[in-house]
Amino acid sequence: MSDIYDAIVVGGGPAGSAMGWSLARHGVKVAILERAVFPREKVCGDFVEPAGLRILKAMGCEPALDAPARLPITTNRVYFGPRLAYRGDIPYYEGGNGLPQHGYIIPRHELDTVLLQCAEAASAKVLPGCAALEVSREGEVMSVAARGPGGDFTLRARLVIGADGVESTVARCAGLRRVDRRHIGISQRAYVEGVEVDGGEASIWFDEDQVPGYGWMFPMPGGRANVGVGMLSESCHRYDLSVPQAFAESIQRLRLRHPGCARARLASRPIGGVVKMYGGIDRNHFDGGLLIGDAGSFVDPMTGEGITQGMESALIASRTVIDALGKGRFDAVTLSRFEQDYRAYFDPSMLYLGLCAVMMRNWHFRKFWWLSTLKGFEKAQNDPAFAGVAGSAFGGLNLQPQRIVGQIWSSIFAHIFQGGARALNDLMSGRGLRSSGLAGDVEAWEQAWKASLEDDPAWHFSWLADVARTLARALPSLTTNTSPRVAGLFLPDSDLVSLA
Repeated sequence: MSDIYDAIVVGGGPAGSAMGWSLARHGVKVAILERAVFPREKVCGDFVEPAGLRILKAMGCEPALDAPARLPITTNRVYFGPRLAYRGDIPYYEGGNGLPQHGYIIPRHELDTVLLQCAEAASAKVLPGCAALEVSREGEVMSVAARGPGGDFTLRARLVIGADGVESTVARCAGLRRVDRRHIGISQRAYVEGVEVDGGEASIWFDEDQVPGYGWMFPMPGGRANVGVGMLSESCHRYDLSVPQAFAESIQRLRLRHPGCARARLASRPIGGVVKMYGGIDRNHFDGGLLIGDAGSFVDPMTGEGITQGMESALIASRTVIDALGKGRFDAVTLSRFEQDYRAYFDPSMLYLGLCAVMMRNWHFRKFWWLSTLKGFEKAQNDPAFAGVAGSAFGGLNLQPQRIVGQIWSSIFAHIFQGGARALNDLMSGRGLRSSGLAGDVEAWEQAWKASLEDDPAWHFSWLADVARTLARALPSLTTNTSPRVAGLFLPDSDLVSLA
């Protein structure tokens, strides 16, 4: 295999397939190296949100994935411990801009297979069962040493795009491997049977001993569901938390809490995985290449969702690749356009989510955040306007930080006024300050602050510095009321929208 390609994509998951498809349809000679032979199992929640379904439709994959028996996910249950805090429509699935008003649970062995076939149909050269071993640069040519069913071989190209997941060989060879536990999530999931739910009603839950993190139950036809938990790697490492134990406990709790899951039973072996989140990106370009998808850390810092973001990063990066091929320049300076483009697209929402995530990193504040978030979901149950705006932080595409902040502060002031009046009445009646309401919130914050300082003062102040840095980066996004992700990356004729 001595041919020189225009581009080699390492990894054939959603990001790699979307990249191969986009480049091939623009006449680029592209090869996709995929270490597995599809179909194969992949650790994932399997949830494809409306924006992801919009991309699948534009790629022509919709007929193969929009199966009649698939459950459109339109409603949700939210548990805080045993308490059902919210049940109803997913308030931020509003449609418009080509977005369906639902998501789908599409097992990755189905989704990834169809996407890779789509790239191949567009004329991308797909090499299954071939693992990249080393990536190097000689002059203006990139070389990928690989191993496949027939033995070792080398591919050469003008550019290499790393779409090979969290343990990316391309990232390692480019010196961009990321190991910061602050931006790494750990999850475990399994498939269960015996689930009885109303249509496509998903469930998520927050437990005080698993913060920051959450669990999910995403239903599929035939009483099956994808059930899992995800937690922050840093918390697991610092406080000796076990994700497998959290998963086992969540299964037991789900059977007790959810009336449709009382007879749920495991239908597959629980398997674990890792995600790397958007806040951990330093740069995703280097001389001769780019990083996209999980390799580039394009995962939502709050939800851990990355299928849609991975495909979006690929479509944005394909413009950089096409531009570089047109100019005949493949140095890091030329490829830095990718950084500018994906920042313009993702930053308005992702920086706000990253700020929320870093504030919740401190394990000692878990009770405070748990109670605060519980109140938010309970308010959303009776306030559709609040649910539609503030709720978008938990997976909504039209995330508007300025409106969310306005809603939150309005709620805080109302809470202070009501709590202050209640506290004053308690004092005047001789009952003293109670450990609930405003007094309880203040007490929870004070106790958390004290515990964090006593546990590890150096870590506490480094966390505060991290909050300050993240806030400074996020400030511009807090004044915006629009997200480029709503409009998406496609015109009606499926040509990429210019991000310049």
